[in-house]
Amino acid sequence: MERGNLTMFNDPLSPARNVDLRQIVYEKIKEAIVDGIIPPGERLSEVELADRIAVSRTPVREAIRQLAQTGLITLVPRRGAFVTLPTVKDASDLYDLRTALEVMAIEHACKNPPVPELEKFLDKFSRFSDEGDSGSFLVEDRRFHALLRDSTGNRFLNLTLDNVADLIHLCRHYSIEDIRLSATCQEHVEIIESLLARDCPKAMAAMRLHLDNSKQALLNYITKHPELSPQLEE
Repeated sequence: MERGNLTMFNDPLSPARNVDLRQIVYEKIKEAIVDGIIPPGERLSEVELADRIAVSRTPVREAIRQLAQTGLITLVPRRGAFVTLPTVKDASDLYDLRTALEVMAIEHACKNPPVPELEKFLDKFSRFSDEGDSGSFLVEDRRFHALLRDSTGNRFLNLTLDNVADLIHLCRHYSIEDIRLSATCQEHVEIIESLLARDCPKAMAAMRLHLDNSKQALLNYITKHPELSPQLEE
């Protein structure tokens, strides 16, 4: 058996299979972090992750290193890898960047709004109440902002937003902590209605307000929960 395994890994075709495995492990861990399954401040154990995903530690170790480059994971010498909770400054800077990019995306989307898709989101966001499931809302919120990003026709803007999307959605779980679900859904409704009316200035203003509210909520959360990040300090 050991001989057979050795032969398999020496086969010229095996690297593609190994690359696929590394990518799968990377995506699984990233999804768990972005979706809040692995919470901010939690230390990542290579052994536990490898056991849960049913792989060796090598692809897990490589995935952790790759995720550290995205900012989702913080590597602390002699302590290990931790899921990042952004500092107040990091969160503020991230949302400032997001606002600039998404307001630009709105300006592009106004020229040729994806009407059928926007109408579907209008119906969905209109139905959410304060008693609604925040997890379901976050899924629709992510899809909605991705739609706006994809509809710009500007591949460089799309690529830049895509590069920070995971950090944005990692934060999104906490930016709605103290916000009424109906209120943030109404902000989405106002953005959509402005886009459908092709009222670009109003749509851009509605997006700025929406993201500013999300930013303030996230900053409040980080300030109120300092216990999540002490172990990341040197």
